[in-house]
Amino acid sequence: MRPTGICLMAVLCVILSSCGSADDLPAMRHLGATTATLPRQGTLPPTTGTATTAPPETTTSTATTAAPETTTGTATTAPPETTTGTATTAPPETTTSTATSTIEPVPSAVVVTAAPDVALLEAFRRPGGGEQWWLFPNPGPFDGQRVLLAADTSDPDWVEVHLPVRPNGRTGWVRRSDVVLSTVTTRIVVELGRRRLTVYDGSEVLVTAEATIGAPETPTPTGLFYVNQIQVEVDPDTERGAGLFGTSAFSEVLDIIDGGEPAVAVHGTNQPELLGEAASLGCIRVADEVIEQLFRLSLPLGTPVEILA
Repeated sequence: MRPTGICLMAVLCVILSSCGSADDLPAMRHLGATTATLPRQGTLPPTTGTATTAPPETTTSTATTAAPETTTGTATTAPPETTTGTATTAPPETTTSTATSTIEPVPSAVVVTAAPDVALLEAFRRPGGGEQWWLFPNPGPFDGQRVLLAADTSDPDWVEVHLPVRPNGRTGWVRRSDVVLSTVTTRIVVELGRRRLTVYDGSEVLVTAEATIGAPETPTPTGLFYVNQIQVEVDPDTERGAGLFGTSAFSEVLDIIDGGEPAVAVHGTNQPELLGEAASLGCIRVADEVIEQLFRLSLPLGTPVEILA
């Protein structure tokens, strides 16, 4: 044995004898055998002992597995988002621009009045002259100005007019240089079926009245005519009552009345009990109060008269 080994064992014996019995030693954990084989002198000692292998590391504490995360408090579910204020609903989009509306023209008519220096107003069958067709005295037909109702004013030199002749509905042409043109907005409408007379100024109703119309054997003619005479009666106790508004219309069944042409007029009556009946010779009768009202309205000569079935 080498001297170094002898010395180590002597030291160990001294230590053990000083410490008392083996019972006083603390228990030591077995770490496995350690037997060394001494190498021969003069050579490097190969490692021939059993290598101490550390046992696999174990964890003696209980492994803690993380539990799924939970919320111990009362779960709060977020309510759907709401608006606590008053909901504002946008109104449907509208267009604020003002639409351009077409204004209907006020009903009117062109009246043709013979010039003051024309004693006889000539009417022709067609524009351009030629043989005269009718001659109308001015004033006329009685003491008022000679007026006609225009049918066409587009020609620069001639005017087509409704003629106050038989048969009803004829038109002719007069020289523009012989007449003066003006405009009226008044008109009289007679509805035979309703036995009613209405007076307008433009679109405004001025008068509405019950009327007597022509008897079945002497009917009131229909068509477009005009006022050509205004006369106040001196004696209202006649069949014409308080007065009359003569028209350009003529009876289509009578030839002569009291020696003259059977012209149709709107006039008063001394038989108010017949208003609303078909009892005249063709004229339109209204109450005297209505005629007086028309006088106060100052309806002008040339006012159109529309007689409808």
